[in-house]
Amino acid sequence: MAGARSRSRDRVKLFVLLLVPALVSAADFVGSDLLSGSIASGLQKAGNNVAADFGGTLPGRRAFVEGRASAAVLMLRDQEVAPVLTGKAAVVEFKFASAVVVVATHSTNRAESISLENLANAFARDARSPARNWNDIDPAARSELMTPAVSSPAGTMVLEIFQGLALEGQGFRADVRLRVEPALAADLLASRAGSIILIPRPPSGRGKVLQVADGRPGKSSTAYGPDENNVYNGDYPLQLPLMLYVRQDRLTQLRPALLWLFSDEAAALLEKQGLYPAPKAARTRFVQRLDTR
Repeated sequence: MAGARSRSRDRVKLFVLLLVPALVSAADFVGSDLLSGSIASGLQKAGNNVAADFGGTLPGRRAFVEGRASAAVLMLRDQEVAPVLTGKAAVVEFKFASAVVVVATHSTNRAESISLENLANAFARDARSPARNWNDIDPAARSELMTPAVSSPAGTMVLEIFQGLALEGQGFRADVRLRVEPALAADLLASRAGSIILIPRPPSGRGKVLQVADGRPGKSSTAYGPDENNVYNGDYPLQLPLMLYVRQDRLTQLRPALLWLFSDEAAALLEKQGLYPAPKAARTRFVQRLDTR
């Protein structure tokens, strides 16, 4: 009897697994789970109940490539290529938004910029040249013990992006405060002269933002600030872009949803979540492309 019940449960599990591709195949929009809340709801409302399944970049990419989705918003990692559809169907692409890591410090800090290498020295568990004091990075700086912290609220990927890009996958050193709440991050920026805090967007109160230089082999050593143009152009190094890919033969069908996706309303929702939407001028150009097809 127990064996029969076990086989029955296995058949149920198998049936559920077989249903999953059918459910995904009905999705018009798929992709990063960063869009699973208000953006998904806005799309469904604006697009007359288009189906949105933002279950993650990897399953979204697979569904889009295999033709089980009309559009995908995918987080594109460094040196990763755009998806190529089965059957080589034409695809329209657009840099829709970016998840960004902003480096902030106390307003009295004389530093104006920092490199990825020095960020690794300040945060990494096994740094090549560990930096515990600000004058470890700049000998002319005053002696001030660093207070490193990471604020990575829900819906952002500050910790993951920084660990992947600046730390190249290694862990944080033991004294780094991980996943501090935004209020505490603001507190540290206001009260700790040696603070160096990773946050998703520039601070609204006290504290100043450091420009960041990539400096890796083949990359620019010029430091850039995280303004919307530097982020959109790809000059600011601490970011991962969210790329929108749409099947060209579905543009007309998805037009109402796409118009909302590039609206000021959607951009404001992305900003509220800690993401950087594409600049308004770039969004306007994409909408104009829709109108000329």
